[in-house]
Amino acid sequence: MNVKCSTKSVWPAVVCIVLVAALLAGCGGGSKPSAQPQAQPEQPKPPEPKKPVVFTYVSSTEPDLLDPSIWFTTTPLNLNVYQNLLEVNPEGSDKPFTPMLAESYTVSGDGLTWKFKLRQGVKFHDGSPFNAEAVKYSIERTRKINEAPAGLWSAVEQINVVSEYEIEFKLNAQVPFDYIVAAGYGVGMLSPKAVKDHEKDGDLAKEWFKDNAVGTGPYKLKEWKRGEQMVLEKFDDYWGGWKEGYPDIVVIKFVKEYSTARLMLEKGEADMVDFIPADQVEEARKLPGVKVESYPSFETLYFHFNCGRGATKNKTLRQALSYAFNYGGIEQISRGNAKQLRGVLPSAMWGYSKDTFQYTFDLDKAKELLAKAGYPNGGLKLTLGYMAQDELERQLAEMYKSDLAKIGVELKLEGAPWATISTKQKSQDTAYDIFVRYWWPDYVDPHDFMYFLLKSGVKSNYSYYSNPQVDKLIDEAHKTAGVDRNKAISLYKQIQDIVVEDAQSVFVLEQKCVVPMRISVKDFVYNPAYPRIVKFYGLRLER
Repeated sequence: MNVKCSTKSVWPAVVCIVLVAALLAGCGGGSKPSAQPQAQPEQPKPPEPKKPVVFTYVSSTEPDLLDPSIWFTTTPLNLNVYQNLLEVNPEGSDKPFTPMLAESYTVSGDGLTWKFKLRQGVKFHDGSPFNAEAVKYSIERTRKINEAPAGLWSAVEQINVVSEYEIEFKLNAQVPFDYIVAAGYGVGMLSPKAVKDHEKDGDLAKEWFKDNAVGTGPYKLKEWKRGEQMVLEKFDDYWGGWKEGYPDIVVIKFVKEYSTARLMLEKGEADMVDFIPADQVEEARKLPGVKVESYPSFETLYFHFNCGRGATKNKTLRQALSYAFNYGGIEQISRGNAKQLRGVLPSAMWGYSKDTFQYTFDLDKAKELLAKAGYPNGGLKLTLGYMAQDELERQLAEMYKSDLAKIGVELKLEGAPWATISTKQKSQDTAYDIFVRYWWPDYVDPHDFMYFLLKSGVKSNYSYYSNPQVDKLIDEAHKTAGVDRNKAISLYKQIQDIVVEDAQSVFVLEQKCVVPMRISVKDFVYNPAYPRIVKFYGLRLER
């Protein structure tokens, strides 16, 4: 018989007395007492497996490919899967940058040599090491592919690997290189091993990277079902470590209709939505469990004219069409969330000029210029492409169509997903006469607007605008900005004066960023340097 005794001193004596009595009773001639079942000690329950923290984000747009050397706008991968050497801090921070893959950097007195000390112990998602060779390889791949992101590295003359964790850039111009390496996209580091493992016929793995991603960020790409969703999962070996409550899994749902996104938000099926029509903001604020926050932004909206082909190649016609836009309707349609844009730059960006000419809504002036352009009786037919799921774009386009009809111009509207209309716009022959487009800076510098929107031959110049004088001024301003900011500002004013006179676009609006989310979302920080990019690492959910 095994007896398990307590450690308290009184109990052993009591137990022994009971046992002796039981034995003596068993020796008598009476009936044998029935055996009593022994009480079994309770077994400790195994701990329940920890449920992963899942954050669901609704996105109105979906990329058509994931290669950071090609795709030149926001995706859920920016700053989450792919990381930069530096990140720009939000306004009001103590320091302008946060070290990411670079721990520190120095710049020579002439502004032409930049050295970055890299973070050690960083791994790519495929387990390969991050180092100076990886930085050089990643950038050189982008430059060889020579799509729009290559323009970010245009000032780089030479890249030198100083040591395993130190890299040097020799520049041909005194540009703000720290802001360039901190851009929102186009400068994220990818795995050289992944490129070499999946390269076919010297394509630098472009085909493979359309659907796959290998970066150094806190999240790695787990799944992408086109037209449905993308799933990011926690990278256990992330160099930044993990804290309790950070999302383990991020599910990005691609939803074009706001009505569907709103229902998901209201039911708690979504934690955050990337868009909201201006006329729905106040209603969304009344939804139970939902909050709607507004933030300052560098975000602008243009109606680009096709300056290289067709009727809109005529500068006088473009001026007429600029006077036919009802700028006074912007505030009403946006519910006070936007104002008319003056020239190319938003008012918060350095280089902005309050003296740049601004078109007004004047149909009589528009008719006068229309006649000078060769259309005295109207009869002009134009096409306009806009992003169908964006209600602000749709309403502005409808308003423009109505007003143009008053001066004899027929405007055919075509709404489609961004990937569709941008693909069509990439060829001058298939491009729309007017193309609606948002722009926000890849890095906080006027050059980002000027170069990518206006420079001749640049692939992101979807207006096909070309002016040799403007090209020269863009280069001069960019090379001057690092050493003489005041001179650069003067040059940027000259550029805007010329471009507005040329009526390269209808310069429509600049707006705030409005983000609807569940009240359970905590620690969300909006950074205007990275419009429409949500950093999921660091968010918490208190459900």
